[in-house]
Amino acid sequence: MSESSNHSVYFVPGLSRGLRVLTILGDANQPMTLTEIAKELGVSRSSAFRLVYTLHQMAFLKEGDQKHTYTLGARVLNLGFAYLNQQPITSIARRHLSKLRDDVGVSAHLSALEGHDVLYLSSHQARSGFVSNLTTGTRTPAYGSGIGWCLLAAMNDEELEAFCREQEMPALTEHTPTDFEALRARVHQARDDGYVFSRGYLEAGGSSVSVPVRDNSGRITACVNISGPDSGFDFDRIESFYIPAVKEAALSISRELGYAG
Repeated sequence: MSESSNHSVYFVPGLSRGLRVLTILGDANQPMTLTEIAKELGVSRSSAFRLVYTLHQMAFLKEGDQKHTYTLGARVLNLGFAYLNQQPITSIARRHLSKLRDDVGVSAHLSALEGHDVLYLSSHQARSGFVSNLTTGTRTPAYGSGIGWCLLAAMNDEELEAFCREQEMPALTEHTPTDFEALRARVHQARDDGYVFSRGYLEAGGSSVSVPVRDNSGRITACVNISGPDSGFDFDRIESFYIPAVKEAALSISRELGYAG
């Protein structure tokens, strides 16, 4: 929503600060004290206490293992899953991902572009020991992975250049594109090939195959990928088995979204 000319009238600072508490604790990945929360918010300890007290009473926060610390509560998780479940594509994709997982023997995922990140909307973990550490709700930098390159193929070069300007792009592995020109080359290759096979691109010892999903307009709207440890793949069958299997699943989902190409 764009900012209204009456922004100062409509905007509720208390609500904004309460939501910022949730964001701060989510980014911290560990419990925080009231003093630490107040410092991050830039408010007094008493103001932070009222916010934390309210969120705690509503089960959005809970007490941490250490005394006088707080972390996210179960209600935040419930909201997150409610958001994911409201995305129609996740319901459409569920049976296709389950079949793909069973066919290839490694984990299958559905992802979308969310800001600068790849957001995992749905994850079907392998029934074997070849599970993936990428689960529903996981975020990874889009510039640094094959999934991201597939999703970024929806952008033209001008949009992609703006995407690069808005963030730092440190190397995650030796394969990471760290500037616009390098990322553009990866994205163009993904667009031309229609898939990305990644071996150690995002994380050493892990492999994946990613294929974009298109909506009724033909625009890339999501990505199907399989991933797991290198030991879960038969690399002699990447071209003959894994890539066709992921392409079939992605096309099946695209068809249900109205894609006719």
